[in-house]
Amino acid sequence: MPVNFADRESAKTILEQLVRIRTPQPAGDEKDAALFLWDLFKAYPMERILLDHGGNRASLIVTLPGRDRSRSVVIAGHLDTVGVNPADKWEHAPFSAFFDGERIYGRGSADMKGGVTSIVLAALSLLRDRFCPETDVQFCFTADEEVGGIGAKALCDGGYLDKATEIVVVKPTGERIGLAEKGALWLEVTAKGRCAHAAIPESGVNAVDQIVSFAQNISSWLKKKGKYSLLGYSTCTITNLHGGLYPNVVPDYAEAFLDIRTSPNIVHTDLLQKIHALLEEQVRENPPLALDFEVKADRPALGMDEDAPLVRRFARIYEELRCPWETVGIRYFTDTSIFVPRLGIPFVIIGPGEEIFFHQPDEYISLASVTRMAGVLNAYLKTTA
Repeated sequence: MPVNFADRESAKTILEQLVRIRTPQPAGDEKDAALFLWDLFKAYPMERILLDHGGNRASLIVTLPGRDRSRSVVIAGHLDTVGVNPADKWEHAPFSAFFDGERIYGRGSADMKGGVTSIVLAALSLLRDRFCPETDVQFCFTADEEVGGIGAKALCDGGYLDKATEIVVVKPTGERIGLAEKGALWLEVTAKGRCAHAAIPESGVNAVDQIVSFAQNISSWLKKKGKYSLLGYSTCTITNLHGGLYPNVVPDYAEAFLDIRTSPNIVHTDLLQKIHALLEEQVRENPPLALDFEVKADRPALGMDEDAPLVRRFARIYEELRCPWETVGIRYFTDTSIFVPRLGIPFVIIGPGEEIFFHQPDEYISLASVTRMAGVLNAYLKTTA
C-alpha cells in the first residue's frame, strides 16, 4: 500500500490491526503480528527473515539494502504486550482498537504497537520514495521484550546484527530522546534464623527482620553512590516477602524477592561483590543466621553522552522538524539492555506514547504522536552516514 509517514489513515489502519492481533504475555503469540508485518512488506524489494521461537512465538527482521552492505543501522521494536487484567477496569474492550478521533485505545497501543506502526510507516515511506540508504537498515520486531527477551537474544545469538553500527530502540518516551536506561538485578533471598516466643523476641533471630535489614543495607549502599542525572538514585525494593506461621512466634524462616534498579554509574559485578560482603557481615553479627540469595535476572544499566554523534544527529533532526528537544532516562529495562552490551554500539531510545499510560487499563496512544515519530525515524534514516 502506498504510505506517507504523515498519512493518518494508513497509520490508523496499521495500528488498529496490530492492536486487534492479541499478543499478551505469557503466551505472546507474536508470530501472528510478525506475519501481518511480513505481508505489509512482501510487495517490496526487502529481505525478510522470520525467526520462529516455537509455540506461535516469532521475531521478524526486515532489511532494506544499502549501498554499503558491510554495515547496518538497526531500528527495533517489540510485538508482545502485558496482559489485560483486571479486565473489568477497561471502559473500551482491550483489543477493540477503539478510536475517538484522536487516540486509539487498546492493550499494547502505546507499548508498543504505536511504536511498531511508526517504524513500519517510516520504512514504507522510504520504499515508496525508492530511497537507497548509505548502509543496510535492519527493522527488527522482537518477541518477549516484556519478560525474558527471547527475540532480542535470538537476533544477537544468531549473528543477524553483527554488522550493526548503531541502534534506535523504539519505546514510549513521550517523543523524548532516551539516553539512559536503569539496570535491573533481581534477587531471590532466603533467611534461616531461630524461632522464639514473640513475648521474648530477643531470644530468637527473626528471619523476616533479617531480610528487611539486608534490603535496607543494600539500599543505603546504593544511595551512597549518588544520583545519576537522568535516572536519580539506584534503589532496592522488597516486592515479595513471606515468613512466619503463627502470630506469637518469631519466624525462623523467610523468603523474599528484591528488585534492585541501578544507574549506569554502578557495575553489576561490583554490586554483587558488595552484596556478598554485606551478607557475610550480617551473618557474622547475627548467629545462627543463614542468609542466601540467587540472581533471577541481571540487566545492565546503560548510558549515552549527549555529545555522542548519534545523539547530536537526532538533535539536528528535531530542530529541523521543529520538535521540542528533551532528553530522558528510561526507568524500566528494555531490549536495549540485551542489544547494546552484546553488540557494543551506541543507542538512543525514542518513540510515541507516554510511559505513564502503558500497562494501564484503557491504554491509549495519540495517532498524531505515531505519525510524528514516523517522520523523525524517516529523517534519521535519510541522514544516516
